[in-house]
Amino acid sequence: MCIILVIVDLVEIKSKKGFKQMFDIYYNPLCNFAYSILRNSAKAEDIVQDVLMKIWEKRNDIEFNSNVKTYLFTSVRNKSFEYIRSEKSERAKISDYTLLQSRLGDDKIDKEATIMMMKEELNNSIRHLPPKCRDIFVLSKLQGLTYNEIAELKNISVKTVEAQMSIALRNLREKFKAKLDNEY
Repeated sequence: MCIILVIVDLVEIKSKKGFKQMFDIYYNPLCNFAYSILRNSAKAEDIVQDVLMKIWEKRNDIEFNSNVKTYLFTSVRNKSFEYIRSEKSERAKISDYTLLQSRLGDDKIDKEATIMMMKEELNNSIRHLPPKCRDIFVLSKLQGLTYNEIAELKNISVKTVEAQMSIALRNLREKFKAKLDNEY
């Protein structure tokens, strides 16, 4: 995925195909990022759609001072802050805005964007695990069940749970190792 991120640049964003590619890559991570600020998934999606629509409408006039990822995440952050300012009372607004601004300042936006992209990549990788592996992995790692509880719940042996977890972890490790090797 990181190779694709480098390919998407200003020239390609100005075409429908390039814009669609950018949308496919960034939409979910941007929604997750907006949600981390707003704690409202519908509003997070609205903000991301607004930002992407504005970029499409002004695609010929926009000049990126940094990379596309930073531009997108900064735009979503600013639009989220704008929404908070418009929705909150003055006192609450100032304290929330100050807290969020310190947490997501300009120097931290690229790091936050990278984290959101990695989370999306992990979720995508989990979705592509074999069904039995995926179910067991989700029960263990995301829902916190023990191997014994999973075995009992699924009516399988603990050894089967161990084997499926081993397969899932190996698949995820290989996928991320290949991505890291491609990046560096």
